[in-house]
Amino acid sequence: MPSERKRRILAAIVELYNETGEPVGSKRLMEVLPDSVSSATIRNEMAELAELGFLEQPHTSAGRVPSLQGYRYYIDHLLPQLEMPPEQKKALEEQLRARAREPERLLENAGKLLAELTACTALCVPCAGVELRVKRVEIAPLGRSMAMLALLTTNGAVKSKVIRTESALSPQALEVFGALSREHLVGAPLELFTQPFLQSLAAKAGTEFLAVAPLLIGVAELAREAAGQEVLVGESHLFQNPQLEPQAKTLLDFLQSAGLARLLQDGPPAHVSVLLGNESFPLPDLRDVTMVLAPYAIGAAQGGTLGIVGPLRMDFAKVIPALKFIAALLGRMLTQGLEE
Repeated sequence: MPSERKRRILAAIVELYNETGEPVGSKRLMEVLPDSVSSATIRNEMAELAELGFLEQPHTSAGRVPSLQGYRYYIDHLLPQLEMPPEQKKALEEQLRARAREPERLLENAGKLLAELTACTALCVPCAGVELRVKRVEIAPLGRSMAMLALLTTNGAVKSKVIRTESALSPQALEVFGALSREHLVGAPLELFTQPFLQSLAAKAGTEFLAVAPLLIGVAELAREAAGQEVLVGESHLFQNPQLEPQAKTLLDFLQSAGLARLLQDGPPAHVSVLLGNESFPLPDLRDVTMVLAPYAIGAAQGGTLGIVGPLRMDFAKVIPALKFIAALLGRMLTQGLEE
């Protein structure tokens, strides 16, 4: 365990390096440390921190930079626990609620807001391993043989699509579909929507089979979309950040091809979690990448994970409070949507 002085020096080096990207020397530390310490003493402390594995020395510079071990210790033990100012929280809530006019895009819009705020790529992964069920099915006729279907699930996902039917959507056909929905669809787990299940329901439609069958198929398609809903937004930030630009394509290819749920193989985090380099990504080229994750809840149940992917040099004291607040806000809005 580093001494109190070493802890202050390590924290100052991490914060200065994050801000400037330049190795930190003893003279610069003398300017920012609160107590009066000689340059020689600081150099000795830095040398010992390097021996402990917390600092590295680029061969072209006399200054030091944090190692991954140094970042890990800073995040776990030295990071200030800050809260966003109330006025900023209010502004963010107003922005997200203004974008919530399209409920099916709430997860995406929360990710976009987070990406804009942090200048990082944002991800949202509904909780895996939790049985998802249909919360509500709505239908709105758009014409003689066309209707809008909407599906709301217990993970807060809202999906909709326009369906064309093979025969007219008579009041009787709509009544039959509504009855089947109430009796067999609402409350059903999404994994139940197999072809045999749909065929058995369609058979119950009797003379309205041609009108009802396409609607049932549409509900099944929406259920599959809701079950696999993952959000990745703000990918351009990977290429705009000088720290990430050299590995941006490798990182983006991995995120897009591997599936975001694979990054959470141990399940959603119980609290805000900061993963550095290979702690989250199995590729050696991604050593300088950081992923910060926060869970969100829907009611009393797990909802999923909201997170960002960005550089190792990140303003954690700013990013973490923003992520915590937006994740909590997303959970509240999804809960309200299910209760309405």
